[in-house]
Amino acid sequence: SSGTTQSTGRVVEGLELALPSTEKASNLFVQGTLHGQVQRTQSGSAKWDSNLHFMIRNCNTDKINIAVYKEFAFAPNLPLGKFDLSVSKLLQSGTAGPWNKRLILTETNSGVLNVTITLKHFGKG
Repeated sequence: SSGTTQSTGRVVEGLELALPSTEKASNLFVQGTLHGQVQRTQSGSAKWDSNLHFMIRNCNTDKINIAVYKEFAFAPNLPLGKFDLSVSKLLQSGTAGPWNKRLILTETNSGVLNVTITLKHFGKG
């Protein structure tokens, strides 16, 4: 099938993020990447409620890399976990979406992202 598929990920909030005890839950953001497309939320508390948009090339193999960071003005951003979101797994769930997901973050001690994913297909096919 030809045409394009657009993914919209609404990043609702982060819960139980593994912040160092000295750090407040502020200046946090979520960044998503896929095929060089980089999208990020605004920086703030862990209640972002904002959309990230990606053009999907291959629904069978594409994975959107989602990562949470704490932003610092004069130091590197602190990674707080990530998740590789498989497009094919969403489609295999048997429903047309939108999908409400609790993404359990990896490479960290704790942390969950609540997201809503929508896929839209444009064009022939």
